[in-house]
Amino acid sequence: MALPGTPGQRISDLCNGNHITQKELAEKIGVSASQLSRIVSGETRTVSSDILIGVAKEFKVSTDYILGLSTVSVRKSYDISELGLSEGAVRGLVTGAVDVQILNRLLEHRNFPKLIDLIRIYFQDTAAKGITARNQLIEMATASLSDLMKEHPEHRAEAKQDLQLLNAQKIGEHEAEIEKIKNVFLAILRDIKKDIDNGEQPGEAVTAAMFQAMRDALAEQKQKP
Repeated sequence: MALPGTPGQRISDLCNGNHITQKELAEKIGVSASQLSRIVSGETRTVSSDILIGVAKEFKVSTDYILGLSTVSVRKSYDISELGLSEGAVRGLVTGAVDVQILNRLLEHRNFPKLIDLIRIYFQDTAAKGITARNQLIEMATASLSDLMKEHPEHRAEAKQDLQLLNAQKIGEHEAEIEKIKNVFLAILRDIKKDIDNGEQPGEAVTAAMFQAMRDALAEQKQKP
């Protein structure tokens, strides 16, 4: 199904939707602002392949979408270098060391981004610093209670109970984060297991020429003595 309007109008919409000016876009894709302006205004009706590809890469949309040939803006294939994967990660996918079907299901799960975000926070010690500060406050409070017990033995029983309650509030600096990661991950696994049991399949596989080239190269290496 073709889209109404011109490629220039869709480029303008993409700029507006991504809060980027036409001048900024022109600089990013290496063309003059006036050249891009003529395309957006409709003065120039033909969009060169260089500009088309540049705009598509900048906004991560398909060239067919810009041309109005498809209502689907997401590209069907990517240059593997755009994904930011390491050589080891790609090799694991290509050789089959990593089960792609399971990986697909993990990546497609609605809570997978949340899981990755929790792991990132754990690695960066963002939450741990807050927990450490919290534990320090508790230690200050318990120290004050200990002093109170020494100065006022008659309140020893109450102070001792308060000490126990405060100490129970202290947790390891990563304990809460690990528990959150575990809970989210297990929930994802349960959902995936349910989908598999119900016969639901992961999304349609996306192919790329680079992947095939790597497979061919690996096959050739295996054949060498």
